[in-house]
Formats: sequence, structure tokens, C-alpha cells
Amino acid sequence: PGPAESDEPAVQPSSGVYLCDLAPSIMEGELRQLLGQYGELVNMRQADIQPEPAVMASYSSVEAAEEAQKILNLASLRGRTCRCITVGALEVIRRTMVSGHRLIIENLDPGIAAHGLWDVCSLFGQVLDCKVQRNDDGTSRGIGFVHYAKSEDASNAQATLDKMQIGECEVKLRPFRWDDASMFTGTLYARLIYNPYIDTLPTSV
Repeated sequence: PGPAESDEPAVQPSSGVYLCDLAPSIMEGELRQLLGQYGELVNMRQADIQPEPAVMASYSSVEAAEEAQKILNLASLRGRTCRCITVGALEVIRRTMVSGHRLIIENLDPGIAAHGLWDVCSLFGQVLDCKVQRNDDGTSRGIGFVHYAKSEDASNAQATLDKMQIGECEVKLRPFRWDDASMFTGTLYARLIYNPYIDTLPTSV
């Protein structure tokens, strides 16, 4: 690897997962039962608060966390597509939001679901997170994002997919900017755990 590539943060194995995009009505007991299917659950704590609730769960093994991530990511819970990210990937995401790893995808075909977008984006490298933003009624807003483990993979994806027709629409890709954060839900990335003081500040900060 070249110098730039070797400087990029690597995803470390982790026994924890971050589960977000949860239906507000889902109960803690349900989540514990669900997460407990994949291995011994050491603890579970709230990671983000309403209206975008999220939890962080720790397992007794890395294997259990990886299994939970594999099964629960983009699964439908209470009619909502949740996202499940290992804590190792979460920490890389938090450090690389505006360093070229994350792309905004605009003008998405309304029929494109998160699974389909993830599969297309995965052709260019390891995807850490991916989402199609939806309205409250479940319809697509025609916008999404993808976050790559490596900025080089994001650059290749942008170069190839920008202005490509996917479904019925010609998509547009560009690097994420902090101003884009307000367009998405479920992207607080465990604010309660990593920087809880922000929740006491105005939302514009």
C-alpha cells in the first residue's frame, strides 16, 4: 500500500455492534431478545435518543458481533429497515466522515432499496455503511449515502457511478459535506456515548 492508504484508519475486530434506524415503538426487551440470538450478550446501552433511537450492544466474542452485524444489517424490524454496524467500523466512520470516504448519492430511482444500493456500491470496495433515506410513509426520498473503508474505493465508485443510469434514473455522486447531515436520519453514530455534551447544544451546532 502507498503512504496515503497506509495512513487510513483500519477497521479493528470488535465484540460490539451499533444498531440504529430503529422503530420508535420497539422495546428494550425485544432488542435484548433479538440481539441475544447471536451469542452471549454482555450489555446493551442506549447510544442515541428519540426521535432517532439507537443502541450499542457488547457480546462475549467478536464472532457473535460479526454474526449479528451480518444478519441484522438492513433487516426489517417493525416495518423499518435498521442498520447494524460493528463498533470497529463505527469508529472508522466517525473519524472519516469528511475525508473522502463518504459519498452522497442523489436522484436515486424510488424503487431502489438499501440492499440494492449496498450491492452496487460493494463492487468498488468494503462498504461500512449505506442508506436510502425514506419518508415517514416508507417512500424513498431519492437520496442516499455510502461510506467506504478506503477513500480510494470511494473515489473509484464516484468516477464510475456518477451519471450512470441505475434503474430509471441517472444518479449523481459527490463527497459528503457536514451540511448534508441534516438530510439523513440514523446518522448520529452513538452520540450519547462518544460526545454526549452535544445533546445539550443547539441542533445547528
